[in-house]
Amino acid sequence: MSDRVDATGSPFWADDADDSLVIQRYRTLVNTVDDGIYQLDAAGRFVAVNDIIVEMSGYARNELLGEHVSIVLEDDDVERITREITRCMANDDRLTETFEITARTAYGKSLHCELQTNLLVEEGTFQGSVGIIRDITDRKRAQETLDEHEQQLKRERDLIDQILETSPVGIQVLDADGEIIRQNDRLKEILEVPEGKAETYDPSQRTVYDEDGSEVTIDEHPFARTLETGEPVYDEVLRIELPSGNSRWLSVNAEPLFNEAGEIDRVVTTGEDITDLKERERELETELDEVFGRVSDAFYAVDEEFRFTHVNDQAADLLQHSKEELLSENFWDVFPTAAETDEVWDAFHTARDAQKATSYELYSDTLDFWIEANLYPSETGISVYFRDVTERKKRKRALEKSERRYRTLAEYFPNGLVTLFDHDFEYTLAAGQGFDWIPLDPADLEGQSFYDVWPEETVTDLEPAFRAALEGKEASVELEYAGREWVLHSVPITDDQDEVFAGMTMAQDITEQKERERYLENTKAQFEAATEAGAVGTWEWNVPEDTFVMGTTFANTFGIDPKDAREGIPLERLLSSIHEDDRDRVAEQIEEAVDTCGDYEAEYRVWNADDELRWVVARGHVECDEDGTAETFPGAVTDITKRKHAELQLERSNEQLETLFEILPVGVIVTDQDGGFIEANAAAEEIWGGDVFDADSLEEYDKYPVRWANTGKSVERDEWTLGYVLEGEEVTDPRIFEIDTRDGEQRILSVRGMPVRNDSGEVTRAVITLTDITERREYQRKLEQTVAQLEASNERLEHFAYAASHDLQEPLRMVSSYLQLIEKRYGDALDEDGEEFLDFAIDGAARMRSMIDSLLKYSRIETQGDPFEPTDLESILDAVLADIQLQIEESGAEVSVTELPCVNGDASQLRQLFQNLLENAIEYSGDEPPTIHVDSEKRDGEWIVSVTDEGIGIDPDDQKCVFEIFQRLHSRKEYDGAGIGLALCQRIIERHGGDIWVDSEPGEGTTFSFTLPPVNDRK
Repeated sequence: MSDRVDATGSPFWADDADDSLVIQRYRTLVNTVDDGIYQLDAAGRFVAVNDIIVEMSGYARNELLGEHVSIVLEDDDVERITREITRCMANDDRLTETFEITARTAYGKSLHCELQTNLLVEEGTFQGSVGIIRDITDRKRAQETLDEHEQQLKRERDLIDQILETSPVGIQVLDADGEIIRQNDRLKEILEVPEGKAETYDPSQRTVYDEDGSEVTIDEHPFARTLETGEPVYDEVLRIELPSGNSRWLSVNAEPLFNEAGEIDRVVTTGEDITDLKERERELETELDEVFGRVSDAFYAVDEEFRFTHVNDQAADLLQHSKEELLSENFWDVFPTAAETDEVWDAFHTARDAQKATSYELYSDTLDFWIEANLYPSETGISVYFRDVTERKKRKRALEKSERRYRTLAEYFPNGLVTLFDHDFEYTLAAGQGFDWIPLDPADLEGQSFYDVWPEETVTDLEPAFRAALEGKEASVELEYAGREWVLHSVPITDDQDEVFAGMTMAQDITEQKERERYLENTKAQFEAATEAGAVGTWEWNVPEDTFVMGTTFANTFGIDPKDAREGIPLERLLSSIHEDDRDRVAEQIEEAVDTCGDYEAEYRVWNADDELRWVVARGHVECDEDGTAETFPGAVTDITKRKHAELQLERSNEQLETLFEILPVGVIVTDQDGGFIEANAAAEEIWGGDVFDADSLEEYDKYPVRWANTGKSVERDEWTLGYVLEGEEVTDPRIFEIDTRDGEQRILSVRGMPVRNDSGEVTRAVITLTDITERREYQRKLEQTVAQLEASNERLEHFAYAASHDLQEPLRMVSSYLQLIEKRYGDALDEDGEEFLDFAIDGAARMRSMIDSLLKYSRIETQGDPFEPTDLESILDAVLADIQLQIEESGAEVSVTELPCVNGDASQLRQLFQNLLENAIEYSGDEPPTIHVDSEKRDGEWIVSVTDEGIGIDPDDQKCVFEIFQRLHSRKEYDGAGIGLALCQRIIERHGGDIWVDSEPGEGTTFSFTLPPVNDRK
C-alpha cells in the first residue's frame, strides 16, 4: 500500500544498554517529545516537568517546581479536574477523561490545551498524578474556522433549500444511477405527485410527448441523455400527461454536475410550466380558425423562415395542397415559381423585414386563378389572407365543410371548452379538452338549456356574454369555476345575410397563466430589489463601439463612478480595476468569448471604490450577427468574497490537517468500512517498525502478532479495536496491546478508535490511534516502586516521631518531678546562683514537655485524625474564643468575625488550627492591644479563610520558613514558643487538601490565609 522506505538504524532501547543509559535516554525522550509531561503531588504542586512544559508556560523549571498547578491553570479547570479526581477516588475508577483546558503563560498569554492525567494511588490513598498536556491552540482555532465555514455552508445550503422550495420552476436532482434524490414542491405540483409519494415517484409513471406529438421513452428524457452523454440539454419542450387527465407543457433543461474525478455525480433538471404560452398559441389558432372560417378568405401563416405554420381549409383548397403537405414546409420550396415573381418575393420580404403590411394581386399559372393576397407581419412571422377573386365555388365548399370544421376544432380546442347555442339558449355543440377539468361531460350540455346546466352563480357570470353574442356582439368575461380560473369569449354566428342564427363561446383555463403573471410580477420585484441591494451587478458591452455600460452595483464593485458607468466606459478602464495577477487571464477569457460568440465565466479579484480587494464571479454571453461578428456582450457579476475567503481558509485548514497527520507523535491508521488500510502516518509505521499496512479487510489481520498486554493471550479477530469501531462504537477507553514489530522488538500500545460516518449515519471509515507506552509503562512501574518506598519511609518516620515523643514523656516527667522536689525541700539551702540554675532546669523541662507535646500532635495529624464531616466554622471559632478568653482579656485583644462557612473537615484539627493562629496574633501584636479580624470568601469553588492582625509583621525573606518545624524568627527572651505551631497548621491544611500562606510586611500586620473544601453555602 505504501512506497515509504522502512525505518532503519539501531533501536532506541537496545538490549545491551545499562540502566544509567536507559534512564538517560528516557529523560532525553521525555524532554524531546512534543507533549508536555508533568508530575503533581497530592496537594497539586509540581514535582517534575519536562522541557515542553517549561517552554509552553514561559516559567523556569525552578519557578514551577513546588508551585501549585493553579500558577498555570485557570481556577475553573483546576476545580473541574480536582472534582473528577475526587470522583474517581471515591468510586475506585480510572481517570480516562481527556480535559480541554486553558493554560496561562508567564507572559499572560492563554493557550488551549488537551490534558490527560493518570492518578498515583497506593493502597487506596491518592499520592498525586502524572499527566501529558498538549497545546491544541492551533487546532482549536482551525476548528473554530471550520465551524464558521460549516455554518456558512449551512446558511448557503439553507438558502439553496429556500430557493428550491420557493422557485416557480420545477427542480429535480438525480444521482448517477438516474434515481431521484430531490424534488422541490413546485415540480411535485406540476407532476401531480401525491403528498408523501415523492420518494417512490418514477419518471416512467408519466407519459411524455414531444412537440410533434411523438411519445418520449424514459431513455429519451433529457436527464437520461445527459447521464449518457455528459452534455447538457436546454429548452426542450415536452408535454406531460398527468394522473388527473390533464396535460402540461414544460420547457426542460438538464445540466450535469461532475465530481473531482470528472465523472457525472448528479444531474439537475428544471421544468418551467409553459402551458399557458402553448394554450395562448392554440387559442390564437382557434380564434383565427373561427374568425377566418366565417369569411370567404383563405388564410395561412408562415414563420420568419417562410415555413407554413398554419393553413386553413380554404387556403389548402386554393393552394391545391393538403395541410399535411404544407405545414412545416418552406413556401418557396412548395411554390418555386412564386420566388421568381417580384411582386410576391418583395411583398413577403418587405412584410417580414420592415414589419409592415403588404399586398399583391396577380394571376397564378400554377393555381389557375387570380389571387388577391394581404400580408400582415408579426413578431413570429406573416399572416396571409387571400381569395380567389374569380369567385369559383369556394363559398359552397366552405359552407359544406363548416359544421365538420367547427366540431373538429371544438373537440380539439386545447385547454378549454367550445360551445354553440341557439336563440333558446339550448346547446347544440359542446366539445374541448377543458372538459377533463370540470365535473361535466359534453353530453351533459348538448340538447340542454344553458340555465339547467350551470350553478346559479355561474349563470349570473356567464349570461351577459351569451346574450351579447345573440345580439350580434362579441364579449369576454373572467370567472372561477371548479377550482380554476377561466376566460370566456362569446361571438355571434351569422348567415349569408349577416343575420345572427347562433352564438359561440370559447372558454379557456387561465389558471396557470394567472399564476405565472403573478409569479413574474413577484420575480421582477425580487430581482429589482436584489439588484438594488447589491446582490448582483449587470452590464452590457457594445463591442464595436467599446462602450461598457453597467449598473450602480457593478460600478461600485469595480471602483468606477456610477455616472460614468451609466454613460459607458471603455473595456480597458474596467480591466484596470482587476487585480494585476488576474488581469491578463480575464482579458484572454473575454477575448475568447468574443472570438467564439460563446459563453463567458470568470472568477477574479477587483479593487473597489474603497480600495478593498473583493472576489467576484462574472458570467455573460456574446451575441453576434449572422457573420459571426460580436455585437453585444451582456452579463452579470456577483460578489463572492465571503465564500472565497471561506474556501481559501478551508483549503489552508486541510493542508494544516494533512501536515498534522504526518507529524503527530501518535500513530494514526485510517481504514475503509471493510477494515482495508487506506492511510497510515509515519508515527504508525515507526511504531510497527516499517510499512506493514497492506491488509484489504479485517479478515487478513490474523497475520499481525498482537497480544493482550496484561495476560499475554493473543487478540482474537473479533477483539480488535478496529472491529468495534467498524460496528459504530467509539473506543475512547484505551485498550492495551503488546505487539511484535517488524524489526523484532516488543512494544506496548495504547489503542483508541473512532468511526467516521456519512450523512446517513453509516460507518464509512475507521480512525485508529496508536500510542507507544512501552517506556511509559516501565517508568510507571519504577515510579510506583519509588512512591511505595517513599510512603513506607514516611510511615516509619511518623511511627518514629510518635514513639520518640511518647517515650520521652516518662523520663521528662521524672526529671520535672525531681526538680520540683529539690525546689521544695532544698530551696532555702540554695544560694542565688543555685536558685537561678534550678529555675533554668525547671523552665527547660517545661519547654521540652511543650515541644514533645507539639511533636506528638504533629505526628498524629495523619494517623490520629477524625473522619471528615460537615463542620460549621463559626461554631469552631466560638469554641476557640471561649478557650482563650483569659488571654484575650489579659491582652485587651479585640476580635471581629464575619460570616464563616460550613466546610468538609476534621472538627478537632480545625479547632487546633484556629487556636494556633489566634494565639500567634495575640502574642505577636507588639506594644498595642491586639486587633484581629477573621473573614472568608468563596473563590473558584473553594473557601478561603483569613486571620488578619495589626501586629509586628514578618519580613518577606522570613515568610518561606515560618511553616517549617522548630523554626523561630525571635529569641525566647523576646517571644516564647516551640516553633511548631505554624508547621502544625500547615500539616492540618494539607490533610484537608488545601493550601496555607502568609501575606505580611514588617510593622504593618500579618494575614494568614488557608483554603478548605466546601459542603454547602450558608443561608
